[in-house]
Amino acid sequence: MLSFAEAIKVRRSIRNYDQKPLEDNLLLKINLLLQSPTKGPFGNTPRFILIEKPEARKKEKVKLGTYGFISNAAYFIGGCVEKFEFSEVDYGYSLERIIIELTRLELGTCWIGGTFKRKDYEILLKTTQTETIPCISPVGYKAKKKSLRERLGLTLTDGSKRNPFEMHFFENNLENPMSFNPEDKYHQALELVRRAPSAVNKQPWRVIKKDNKYHFFLLRDKNVGNTKNTDLQKVDLGIALAHFKLGFEEQFLNGKWHIKNPELCELEYIISWIAE
Repeated sequence: MLSFAEAIKVRRSIRNYDQKPLEDNLLLKINLLLQSPTKGPFGNTPRFILIEKPEARKKEKVKLGTYGFISNAAYFIGGCVEKFEFSEVDYGYSLERIIIELTRLELGTCWIGGTFKRKDYEILLKTTQTETIPCISPVGYKAKKKSLRERLGLTLTDGSKRNPFEMHFFENNLENPMSFNPEDKYHQALELVRRAPSAVNKQPWRVIKKDNKYHFFLLRDKNVGNTKNTDLQKVDLGIALAHFKLGFEEQFLNGKWHIKNPELCELEYIISWIAE
């Protein structure tokens, strides 16, 4: 099985799926993952369900529309989280850890934040007024050929293209970019952050290291539209934090989340990690 780092490096958004049904043993593994999601850095645990599309149509009279952006997917992961300032961060963090595990099982996924019918998922998840559904993902076998829409999608938001390391990671302040050292275990964890997927591939995270702390900030982009009640760029920060933590776990490095704005820059502060 792939390591976390290997899974992060090989994963791509899959928009066209093979119609082959998932085997019972895989369905069991997926459901086990969804039943025990990871608590987010802010202490909230989203809840998730696996939805089989034909079954959903028959029992719940919903269609799970994705406005044509996903082809042939029979299974979807839907989830929700309690609404609060950092709901989307915890949600992105928890779902990305699930998605990386699914990648290790050789299954395809695709983050969908603004092109699905939330009301269908609200019915299936039985959400309350205090819960929100930030994003969903199809899951299944990758089709042998990419659809025209998939090729177009990858052209417009090519997830394989990433900004250089020094654009995102800094020492003490934003005027002092880090130089990547492949032998440094902490830099290896930050490299996994650099590879994280994000809405329109904007990579909105900025990390400033000061002493033994790594401070995560959000650089907002006005061209990334948010959906109703969902801050997509906070989902992106949650995904990045998941990659960072997975890198630490795989390197057997210790530390803990810490919430106190160090006021090192004017960007939107999210959270810090104290390396031990």
